[in-house]
Amino acid sequence: MTRLVHLSDLHFGRTDLTLIDPLRREIERARPDIVIVSGDLTLKARNGEFSDAAAFIRDLPAPCFVVPGNHDIPYYHALLERFADPYRRWRRHIGDELEPTWIGDRVAIVGINTVRRAQWRMNWADGKIGRQQMARLDRRLNALPKGRVRIVVGHHPFLAPRPELQKRVVRRADQALDLFRRHRVRLVLAGHLHLPFIRELPGSLPSLPMHVVHGGTTISTRLRGEPNAFNIIDVEADDRIQVDTRIWTEDGWRADDRS
Repeated sequence: MTRLVHLSDLHFGRTDLTLIDPLRREIERARPDIVIVSGDLTLKARNGEFSDAAAFIRDLPAPCFVVPGNHDIPYYHALLERFADPYRRWRRHIGDELEPTWIGDRVAIVGINTVRRAQWRMNWADGKIGRQQMARLDRRLNALPKGRVRIVVGHHPFLAPRPELQKRVVRRADQALDLFRRHRVRLVLAGHLHLPFIRELPGSLPSLPMHVVHGGTTISTRLRGEPNAFNIIDVEADDRIQVDTRIWTEDGWRADDRS
C-alpha cells in the first residue's frame, strides 16, 4: 500500500496557527509515503508568507510534492513582477519545479501548473491549461513507467462539485479529463474552491475508475462556509483507492461523516 496525504490552500498570511501542530501530529500518525499540496501556499505571494510555508513543508515527516496556486504569484501589490517574473518568490523559497514528477514503487505523480498571470476575462484567479501544456502533459504521462497508479495534481478544479460552480473549473477541463482517461489516470487532485469533494468518473477500465478529489482549505481562516480539511488517500496493493477526508472540529481532526 502507498499512502498519500493531500493538503490544499494553506494560505500562509491568513492561517489559523492553532491548527498547525495538530495537523502535523495527524500527518505523523498517518505515516504517509508522500505529502501533496495542491497550491495556494500563500495569501499574497509575499516573501514572509513563502518563508513560513517553506518552514512548514520542511517540518513535514515525509517528502512533499507541491504545485503553485493562483495566490502564489503576485497580484496588484507587485503587478510588474507578476508579468515579468511571476514565480521568482516561488523559486526562492519553494524550488524551481512548477510541474514536478514523482515516481514511487506503486504510484507515479505528475503535477500541472494551471495558474495564469493574465487571461482574456475579468477573473484571473481561475485556471487554464494551454494547448502546448496539454501536449507536454500527454508526453509526460506516456513516459511514466508501467505498473504504477497514475496521479495528476493541479490547483484548479477539473470538475464542478455543484452546478453553480461550473464556471470555476479549469479551462479545457473536459479535454484534460479525456487525456487522463486515455492514460488510465486513477486519481486527479485539486483545490481552489475550499470545498472537500470526491467523485468517481468512468476510467479506462470499468473495474478501475478515475477519482476526482478536491481538497478543502487545510489551515487557513478563509473557510467559505466549509470546515478546514485534508485527505488521507490509500492506494491498495490491488490498485483500489480509498479516500478518507478529515475535517477540523471542536474535538480536533475527525473523519468527515457529514454525508
